[in-house]
Amino acid sequence: MMRDENQNFLYFLHEEDKFDCSSLSALCQYLAKLETISLGQVKDLYFIREQILKHFVDHVDSKDLYIIFDLPSVYWEYLDHMGLEIKKLSVRLEQTLEVEN
Repeated sequence: MMRDENQNFLYFLHEEDKFDCSSLSALCQYLAKLETISLGQVKDLYFIREQILKHFVDHVDSKDLYIIFDLPSVYWEYLDHMGLEIKKLSVRLEQTLEVEN
């Protein structure tokens, strides 16, 4: 499953409060190689994106003590890369579904 194979980024973000660029890049590379995706993997992907968003909200909330360490100034480039890979995966899946129908 996607969560098992690419949990490193979430581990660093949640357990170590660290934005680990290399593990996020590894997740993006994994997504780029996927030709098909199961419903379980879609759920995992949604969970990963949801957790990233929650951690970022906590990071910027002045009432919350949570801080993300090692957050690069260009962190949005990393997150945009993940979004782009998800979009490409969606296009690949749409093409597969169109062929089947």
